[in-house]
Amino acid sequence: MSISALFSVSYLLTGSWEWVPSTYGIQLTLTDLTPNVGLWWYFFIEMFDSFRAFFLGVFWLHLSCYVGGLSIRIRSQPLVVLTLLLGIFSIFKPYPSVSDASLFLAMVPLFRHLFPLMRYTFLAASTILYASFLGPAFYHLWIYAGSGNANFFYAITLVWSLGQSLLVSDLAFASLRDEWEVERPEMAGKQVTQI
Repeated sequence: MSISALFSVSYLLTGSWEWVPSTYGIQLTLTDLTPNVGLWWYFFIEMFDSFRAFFLGVFWLHLSCYVGGLSIRIRSQPLVVLTLLLGIFSIFKPYPSVSDASLFLAMVPLFRHLFPLMRYTFLAASTILYASFLGPAFYHLWIYAGSGNANFFYAITLVWSLGQSLLVSDLAFASLRDEWEVERPEMAGKQVTQI
């Protein structure tokens, strides 16, 4: 079934197209600034409204620029590209959820052969666990107990994104290093400063 067929069925069931801006438009226009595990909400809360359209364009352009670069550079390993993009999207989406990160983290074990080439797995895992435990506590302190503020929660979302960024960059390095060692077997295990 194609997307147009699904859209048509949705129109027939609801009788209007009101669901389109509520579903897809809100992602593009960022009208709901409810705190979440993403990076956009706090930035746009603090921003003057006159700059909103410009920075929406910049943020969406930033998110889309990874697709071409990764697809061209790692074209021999499309599953690695897909996994890296899942990780990048789970970091930089306007309304990410834990399920976005879960999908990325579920794909990482597919590359078990790259684990020995990864350099920062302990730091990335520790950072993600740290944010996973403190995130709900900071949210509770801010929203329910009233003893914290948005800065505490946003700081822990930055730590969460840092952990994911470490894992994404480490996986990208390991896949490029593996590709390099396959092309040059005599360099396997040797120190490399630039690939």
